[in-house]
Amino acid sequence: MRKSKDNLVKDGVTEGNTVKFKKPKNPEKRKWIISLVAFIVGILVVIAGVICLILNLSQSSVVKDAEYLIATDGWVLEDSDRVVWNFTEIGKGKLTTNAHENDYDFKWAIEDGKLKIETDWLYELDNEYEYSLDQGNGVLTLTDDDESYRFVAQ
Repeated sequence: MRKSKDNLVKDGVTEGNTVKFKKPKNPEKRKWIISLVAFIVGILVVIAGVICLILNLSQSSVVKDAEYLIATDGWVLEDSDRVVWNFTEIGKGKLTTNAHENDYDFKWAIEDGKLKIETDWLYELDNEYEYSLDQGNGVLTLTDDDESYRFVAQ
């Protein structure tokens, strides 16, 4: 018995008088591609995690600076022991310019690398300083335009 042309067409594709058979799908190749895609997605997730970690660590330094300002008993201006700033809690503090004959309340915040101070003095003052805090040596340096003020922790 001879196979009919219809039976050959089921297993392959006919082109004219010749029959070309389809290659069976390679399951090993498919597994390899799926593994490669899973690996690439895993690497991307790890990279995203590292970026989030770096962002969180950089933001936490502001909290550490604020906590350090509060934990210190007071900050004395390096050139004059009569000027003392005391950061009492987050956002609040007291300062004196005459060795505690008069104490004034102030509000403070750290935003974008700047220390913002709003003082309730004889009139309201709003100051904004670029700051650097050397916790190891207990030095707070404030820069306002051309002037720089250096405070030492008590």
